[in-house]
Amino acid sequence: MKRLIIVLSLLAVGCFAAEKPNIVLIYADDLGYGELSCQGSTDIPTPHIDAIAANGVRFTDGYVAGPNCSPSRAGLLTGRIPTRFGYEFNPIGAVNERPGIGLPAAEVTMAEALQKAGYTTGLIGKWHLGHYQRRFLPLNRGFTHFYGLYNGEFDYFTKRREGELDWHRGFETSRDEGYVTDLIGRESVRFIDESPADKPFFLYVAFTA
Repeated sequence: MKRLIIVLSLLAVGCFAAEKPNIVLIYADDLGYGELSCQGSTDIPTPHIDAIAANGVRFTDGYVAGPNCSPSRAGLLTGRIPTRFGYEFNPIGAVNERPGIGLPAAEVTMAEALQKAGYTTGLIGKWHLGHYQRRFLPLNRGFTHFYGLYNGEFDYFTKRREGELDWHRGFETSRDEGYVTDLIGRESVRFIDESPADKPFFLYVAFTA
């Protein structure tokens, strides 16, 4: 009986190890660690984020790869310090229009690695890792689903930056109406609800707020 229990335990461990968990990665824009009430702030109550911290794992010594937007995202998605591949500066304004500006193709993203591991991969929200050339866009960097903006900032209602509409579903321009934060939240829920039950998913939710 003891031997049978050991064998069954090993089989159970093997089956559990083979399971691939669903992953939801939420990235908040311009959120300082000291701005959360679970971190001691008394200025702005953040009960929902506090609940995530209380019911999960809270890391108190983690750091982004850069103090600016695009490099920090590059570091998050590649797991590498952006200075190692020449991406330590924030492409803003006219710099965004230069053909070579974007996350280098040689860098492997988390989405690309998970896609090879059998995951459905989605990005909903802000990209800001290159948009002038198609090769830099999310659907060419490991994501099978994209809904959001390519650039770094725009109007939350019109979704325009300097007059140009920057709201997309896949490669196509989207004219969905509504407040951007709400649209990102709703699309994220839809992605989770409609993901196949027999396949794991990775969802990167990059709020602009």
